[in-house]
Amino acid sequence: MKAFLYWPRRLTYPYLVALTIANMYFYKYATFHSLLHPLSSDVRFNIYGDPQIEGDAKLHRQPRIGWFDLMVNDLYLHHVYKSTIDAFSPHYVVTMGDIFSSQWVSKDEYYRRIHRFKWISNQIDSRNATIKGNHIYYYLAGNHDIGYGAETRPYHINRYLNNFGPLNHQWLIDLDASADSHSLDSKQGEQKSSDDSGHLGLHRVAMINAMNLDATQISEYRQETWNFIQRLAAERAETPDIPLLLFLHIPLSKPAGVCEPKPTIRLRDGFVAYQDYLSPITSAFILHCLKPTIVFNGHDHHGCLAMHSVYESSDPPIYLSSLNMYLQSGKDICALSLEQLDMHSAEISAFAQSTMSVVNGSMATANSSWSAIEVTARSAMGDYGGVTGVFDISCLASDICSKELLLHAASRREMTASKDRYRYQYREVALGHHLVVRILAITDLVSLLVLPLIWLVL
Repeated sequence: MKAFLYWPRRLTYPYLVALTIANMYFYKYATFHSLLHPLSSDVRFNIYGDPQIEGDAKLHRQPRIGWFDLMVNDLYLHHVYKSTIDAFSPHYVVTMGDIFSSQWVSKDEYYRRIHRFKWISNQIDSRNATIKGNHIYYYLAGNHDIGYGAETRPYHINRYLNNFGPLNHQWLIDLDASADSHSLDSKQGEQKSSDDSGHLGLHRVAMINAMNLDATQISEYRQETWNFIQRLAAERAETPDIPLLLFLHIPLSKPAGVCEPKPTIRLRDGFVAYQDYLSPITSAFILHCLKPTIVFNGHDHHGCLAMHSVYESSDPPIYLSSLNMYLQSGKDICALSLEQLDMHSAEISAFAQSTMSVVNGSMATANSSWSAIEVTARSAMGDYGGVTGVFDISCLASDICSKELLLHAASRREMTASKDRYRYQYREVALGHHLVVRILAITDLVSLLVLPLIWLVL
């Protein structure tokens, strides 16, 4: 009988070992990932999809426990950002849009969430005065930040610009100069473009306001965005050898079955009120005229990896009656203005379908004039595992270079590709579902109370 009473005490030893291992993984999960899967790189991005920080609306829905959920979610997301930034030491930290859960919050609530987000994302703020590292933060505007085209209002745009920076911008990364970077406005970009083509270490990074690419009620916001990408297209035509990394909030157009969402665009009074993907016309312009090497986006919380195969010519060519011209190659669509693209949307959609195909990244093969990889970052929210995307660029030896974009290994969660003298690697680092983390926290608390009693009594 006495031996039987000792069994609970004996079981506490393996229980404590298991609990210790679980807690060590939770607190040091990013470090474990960095040790188990070391990635050597010249430039590194940490990419965070759609954190969607909630606030007063949740308190109104759940007056008793809403504050607790907000506190736990803030702690969870802060742990995701801080752990992965400390473990992987990125050069750039990019939040892919939908920073907040709603674009309709009041001014006071908006600034409360900004302070919370700065602490969550491990930035200098009143709650977080000392930050290690020299990484640079960048942000994309999502539908919950400035709204879709039917919703965007001046105050959405102004408060975003005042707190997160420009909606459209680009900069150059020089891999041969330890990832030094500098922003380019359109004038500077044009001045430098003649010199950039001879510099093998350069990559161009562009971030575009995807929320106003398609039908937008306030036309000037859409025109500003299209002016930017048309200038970028002109620069790309002058310096096509510089790889382009493109960041958007909304994914490019693709058929059903490639990624989780179905291709859906809903209009209200002729303007976009909801979209899972960009329109085929916008996607065709981006792929044909910008020719990105890799496209990153968010919006789809489940994440996805796709490969776009792009053909230069259409057979048969597409005839535009009012312009008395044929669309036969990608250069033809690049020469059209935004008004002409809108006027011939049906014909250009047919052109896009005849010159582009897309498959899930795990089934990709090189069978076109050129290809682009599209990575949709899984959400950093606890419901989706607290994911961080780690993207690396590395220089290869000159004897293993390839002019084509080669996808060497791919799954829904990671990929390895190469082009010219560069290797590109992307993989997800996940903390775990927030319910698992909450159960672990409750288990720690219960163990702290119960285990001393077992040791005292038995």
